Amino acid sequence: MVRNKPTLHDVAKRAGVSIATVSNVLNYKSTELSDKTKEKVLGAIDDLNYEPNQFARSLKTGQSNMIAFIVPDQNPFFTELLTEISDECQKHQLHVAVVSSEENEDKQKALIESFIAQNVSAIILVPVNSKFKLKKEWLNTPIMTLDRELESMQLSSITVNNEEAAYTATQRLISSKSTDIGLLLANPNISTTTERRQGYARALSDNHIEVNHNLIFYSDQQLGTDAQIKSGYEATKTLIGENIKAIVATNHLLLLGALQAIKEGGKVITKDVIIVGFDDSYWNEIYAPKLTVVSQPVKTMGKEAGKMIYRMIRGEKNESIKLSTKLVIRESCEFR
Repeated sequence: MVRNKPTLHDVAKRAGVSIATVSNVLNYKSTELSDKTKEKVLGAIDDLNYEPNQFARSLKTGQSNMIAFIVPDQNPFFTELLTEISDECQKHQLHVAVVSSEENEDKQKALIESFIAQNVSAIILVPVNSKFKLKKEWLNTPIMTLDRELESMQLSSITVNNEEAAYTATQRLISSKSTDIGLLLANPNISTTTERRQGYARALSDNHIEVNHNLIFYSDQQLGTDAQIKSGYEATKTLIGENIKAIVATNHLLLLGALQAIKEGGKVITKDVIIVGFDDSYWNEIYAPKLTVVSQPVKTMGKEAGKMIYRMIRGEKNESIKLSTKLVIRESCEFR
């Protein structure tokens, strides 16, 4: 015997509230309801495994209950963020669609236009350029930035203290008696790159070391994922060819390229060269030698992004959040 799917009436009965109250919760019109009432409704929805008719709701509300997450590349960092964002959004019957702009401004613009045309409920954007301008009509859709910031727009954002992160990474290599330190950076036009370069320069200055611009390398901002890996590879190949023995790689993709160049160059980390990367993962511990990295609070960033975008959909004000990072010291940052 086939069981009938639970209805709005079933949810209301289980929660002990009216059908109108359940509808208000589902359609984000519950600002006047108590948290206890909303929790009862959401609990009943989970208990009954109730799935609202998304097509009917989108016709009624003019929204698809879909969150667009536009990332710049295929860095595993963004995959981890997606997991946390999705988990948080599902609590409110919101679904997340992720797509990569591959660090291309025209593609990013086209993606925003496309998602808005599809009546997404909101957009979480990792901008490919800190000077990127949002069209006025786009702002009828809630938009927040994650990981990177825009200079010209006062959008709600969640970021980390990138300058302090790069300062700490560079300082760790200086404490290992290094003065010539290579710096691998991503797209030169994004806020994270600017801030991480500043942190690197400040650490050198505080230790009375002059910045050598020949040791600073940027990736090609137009080509995305593969370009960053290749950039890290080519830059590291140049650095070790000039007998530079210390490197800071400021994201996971640049680090991958750097490790490939070090291996192909016949160099041994901790013997010939030391390195600090960004973004922690399980493989950093099983790699030999174990990799020292700046760990970003990915879980917190993702959860807070999910909460923030939900509040924005409900029309609530949000304050931007800047989180701290942690240097996870393992073997790769010390000569042995």
